[in-house]
Amino acid sequence: MLTEGQKKLLEELKNNLAKSVPEAKISQSDYARTGYHLEFSSSKVGMRRVAKEMRSRRFNLETVTAVDFIDSFEIVYLYYSYNQDNIRVMVRIRVPKDEPPFTISAVYSEAIWLEREVYDFFGIQFKEHPDLRRILNPDDADYFPLLKNFGKTTITEEIDDMLC
Repeated sequence: MLTEGQKKLLEELKNNLAKSVPEAKISQSDYARTGYHLEFSSSKVGMRRVAKEMRSRRFNLETVTAVDFIDSFEIVYLYYSYNQDNIRVMVRIRVPKDEPPFTISAVYSEAIWLEREVYDFFGIQFKEHPDLRRILNPDDADYFPLLKNFGKTTITEEIDDMLC
């Protein structure tokens, strides 16, 4: 059950996000079922505008990840606010695979590490990122393990042999 403060904050946030990115779809969600209160989805436009709005409302960036589709990626940002009322917001931005998205690291410095991880696992190259290089996989790796077209490598075959 939402408190009055949460309801007010969510309504203000929905209105401001709708003004910032009018082409986006914004919907309230059942936190008990989904783990977030508000879901924002858009095409590649608006991710920096959304990040600025979230920052102005004192939301923190919790994580960044991605989903690999046939012709596009969906970059997923999770924001949370624990200042007055606990609120979580999921932002989904759909970007074509041949058009890299812009970084939000100028708005949230923690995005530097989180976007590096997304690059390392999906190969998504964020435009204007200050330090886009591998973070967990070997520097000379020629693969991105969370892509759907990622096949067997010598390493994964050896692991499969050990486990099976």
